[in-house]
Amino acid sequence: MLRYTGNRLQQSVVLLFLASVVCFTLVVSSPGNVAVLIAELRGMIGSPGYVEQIEQEIGLNKPLLIRYADWLGNVIQGDFGISYRTGHDVNADIMNRITVTGMLVAGGAVVATVASLVLGFIGAFWPGGITDRAVRGFALVGASTPTFFVGALVIFMFAVILNLVPAVGFNGLKSWILPWITVAVLPAAVLSRVVRVGLEEAMASPYVLTAKSKGLSRFRIMFRDALPNITPIYINALGTQIGLMTAAAIIVEPLFAWQGMGDYFLNGVRFRDFMVVQACLLLFLTFFIVVNLVVDLTVMATDPRIRRQRSGA
Repeated sequence: MLRYTGNRLQQSVVLLFLASVVCFTLVVSSPGNVAVLIAELRGMIGSPGYVEQIEQEIGLNKPLLIRYADWLGNVIQGDFGISYRTGHDVNADIMNRITVTGMLVAGGAVVATVASLVLGFIGAFWPGGITDRAVRGFALVGASTPTFFVGALVIFMFAVILNLVPAVGFNGLKSWILPWITVAVLPAAVLSRVVRVGLEEAMASPYVLTAKSKGLSRFRIMFRDALPNITPIYINALGTQIGLMTAAAIIVEPLFAWQGMGDYFLNGVRFRDFMVVQACLLLFLTFFIVVNLVVDLTVMATDPRIRRQRSGA
């Protein structure tokens, strides 16, 4: 277990390095001159020598490898630089916004987890019935519907027609309900199928037949014996969906007029604020890598079969 953990940590460090290379390369290879853009934003585009002065200030006249090394060194120290558009410290902007995105993803993950377990369990408890078909229908529709359409639909239904919750902005706990539902629909649909199929396979296992011969109820067998056996598969799928929910925040936050990391990233792209784009991309990729690391270690800890395979290897 310790050896596997060490190997996964080394792989994660390598992936983080590659992620930094990708972020830097994508930004520096974009068309246009950053110095000209900054001069335009400051209203100094017509000043002689001003563009060259900006290039020297932000190091655009240095070789790419030196620019990358300088940027990476600052990032390792927690310094993401200064926004080209606003002149604000990117670190401060991120700290003001990351909590919003974190709460959105965390709340959506909780909603998706609870909904998927309940729906998947109900479908497997009455296989082939109306309830099971309804759960399958929800999974099909939920997994096929774009996130922005789900957001527009729940806003129209619950905020406009029923007037139960606010549509945009922050106004207490009610403001989180619609964004959580929006970001959780697709993951809940996918995960409910994971639970449903996993329980169906588990209920055909020999240990389930043994439990039935002892006179145990179907509910007890599913909850005590079958459900724990699909935990590793479910954790793997949940980790993937949490990563996708982070990407979905780019769509959900502007939809509800929230100022989180997704909105910050979109503004950076819109105004070609490359320091912001680099920081957001790197943070998103880092989150994906960390989530995958945690998922792998959790699956390793919860599944003795995988531990035995790793030990044998």
